[in-house]
Amino acid sequence: MTVAMCAYILFSANDIRKSFAIRKINSVEIESSWRMLTDTATITLPRNVMEFDRSKVRDVFKRGDAVTIYLGYNDRMYSEFSGYISQVSADIPIELKCEDEMFMIKKIPVNFSSVDISLDVLLKSIIKGYEIDALEGCELGKVRFTKTNVGAVLEKLQSEFKIYTYIEPGTKKIVSGKIYADNSDEQAYMFDLDRNIVSNDLVYRNKDDVRVKVTGTAIKSGEKLEYSFGDEDADKNIDWQFLVSTQKDLEEAVKRMYDANKSDGFDGSFTGFGVPSVLHGRKARLVSTRYPDRDGVYYIEGVNKSFDTGGYRQQIKIGNLYERRN
Repeated sequence: MTVAMCAYILFSANDIRKSFAIRKINSVEIESSWRMLTDTATITLPRNVMEFDRSKVRDVFKRGDAVTIYLGYNDRMYSEFSGYISQVSADIPIELKCEDEMFMIKKIPVNFSSVDISLDVLLKSIIKGYEIDALEGCELGKVRFTKTNVGAVLEKLQSEFKIYTYIEPGTKKIVSGKIYADNSDEQAYMFDLDRNIVSNDLVYRNKDDVRVKVTGTAIKSGEKLEYSFGDEDADKNIDWQFLVSTQKDLEEAVKRMYDANKSDGFDGSFTGFGVPSVLHGRKARLVSTRYPDRDGVYYIEGVNKSFDTGGYRQQIKIGNLYERRN
């Protein structure tokens, strides 16, 4: 059976031109993770696209133009990225840097203060018109943001309180303080490490060889609680936001997470083909024909996708173990 890669890049209309689409591209790279405030994409276009012969590049592509990237095989394509052009190269071939919906959200001006506020209420107050899914019970206490923007606020929450915020893949929902989609009903992606992956950079470690350190953070009425526990020579460092109200509860929660991660399992990443189209925050079921005792379900921490002459690939970074299958 012949498998043909295919792409469809849709550029929405701007104030100068109508919408149009390109099917022939040099490459696409997409980077997505809950650790990133903004998912990004880079599109490299061929030199001989007809639209460029009739118009100047700055009239065809403008910063802020909406773009949607569809990739797939045999004309069955998936929406892999939706966002806006953030930068247009001055050189040929033309390279377009793109950002997801956060491109628009980050620019929203903020002048806001409160003597006592929760994360959920703060985000709903400064980000209008978007669905907010924030960690419940996260009390920030007194806040004051003047002459700034949403991007700066979200970066401060991440740097000071370990509260990560991102757009849920495939939606315009803003998720904050929730790293993995525990409540997702989506079925785990299945990968046979011996049969249907391109390359494997995973390392399987026995419990005694796993070196972990967990740093937990909790916020109660604006007070930041923090506690670290684990192996000083750790090669796996976990930063986590816990919904607890006392230092003692935080310490107990951190130690439980440490124990949960001190188990046999895989660490690292692997590269798969373009399908199934993988999203971070979901789960991947890893099975091995040669080593069935190593089967398990892991959270997906991040995905880097590439589409070029080397093929349509996904480098999948796994996170914490969700479930042992044996």
